[in-house]
Amino acid sequence: MVGFVLSVEQGWADSWHNEVSSQLSAEYETNPAMTPTSLGSIRRVVFGPSYTLIGQVGTNELKAGLAVSIYRSSNHVLSPNREDPSVFFDWTHHSETSEFGISPRYSETATSDSGIDATQPVPVSSIRASRSLTGRWNKELNERSSLSADGSFDAVTYRGSGNYIDYSTRTGNLRLSHDVSEKSKGYLRLSGQKYVPIGTASSTRLASATFGLNWKISDYLEGSLEIGKTKSSGVKTATNGSASIQYAGPLSQLILEADRQVSPSGLGGFVKADHLGGNWNYSLSERSNMGIDLEWWKNLSTNIYNIRTSTGVWLQHNFSPLWAGRMKYQEYMLTGGGVVSISSNVIGVSLAYINSDF
Repeated sequence: MVGFVLSVEQGWADSWHNEVSSQLSAEYETNPAMTPTSLGSIRRVVFGPSYTLIGQVGTNELKAGLAVSIYRSSNHVLSPNREDPSVFFDWTHHSETSEFGISPRYSETATSDSGIDATQPVPVSSIRASRSLTGRWNKELNERSSLSADGSFDAVTYRGSGNYIDYSTRTGNLRLSHDVSEKSKGYLRLSGQKYVPIGTASSTRLASATFGLNWKISDYLEGSLEIGKTKSSGVKTATNGSASIQYAGPLSQLILEADRQVSPSGLGGFVKADHLGGNWNYSLSERSNMGIDLEWWKNLSTNIYNIRTSTGVWLQHNFSPLWAGRMKYQEYMLTGGGVVSISSNVIGVSLAYINSDF
């Protein structure tokens, strides 16, 4: 990947702030169609400008953003040209002991980059569009406890080829948090969700109760743990949970996470999946650092091509406070069920320019 990034920040009086960024990149990929026998490699160019406006008006915080990623490929059959827009608006009202906010959002992306939806072979032309409206509320009950609630409506549609189901969800969460000590916080979360395939009268409901704990182990180390029960319509109660650990030392940073989740998907209803993730980076010198990124998904609702992994290695050198260069290698793999593994490799180089005080 060859990239160019421009970031501009400008202040308007004391209460407004705006940011403009753009990125130009080029990639070489060996098997973009993710087929057992590669149909050919491609070269791809991506241009991604974005704009964000942040404002503080009295006790109200406003944030709005607009972005688009424009993809151009050397082979339109293996990797079609496309434009992925996204737009969002966040409004938050603050008071002495509480806050309330509303956030509408819209985004488009390749289905192959969409988490659980990509745990099966995805046609190269498949695009996922998401529209959401979220409301949230939080109130401090006392110095150590707080109560929060949020609700959202999401509508997801797909275009291009593929056997994906358009759907909508209604979600509600209630969370009670308590500071157990200066270094740990516990919480109880109750959630409900309704999944409705678009164009049908049928629906599926999901309810869950989760207990979680966040704690600071040392100045460099933090951890979190969640465990709970989930039940969907007509299905026995299942256990879900997650664990993560974060290390931030003088020369290196490490994040490890594991979770089992039940999430809505265009593959049909609520899908249970296991997920592992890891990120490590190390400072080689004042100007150079390297890193490794790992991700693993297993779709437990099927057993054919249900495991997707992503492995990335990169090396970055900061030529100056404004300029940086990066080399990377990334591999994607799809397997499971005793079938032939599918893989694709990406090799790239990037050059970035960042100016936050232009």
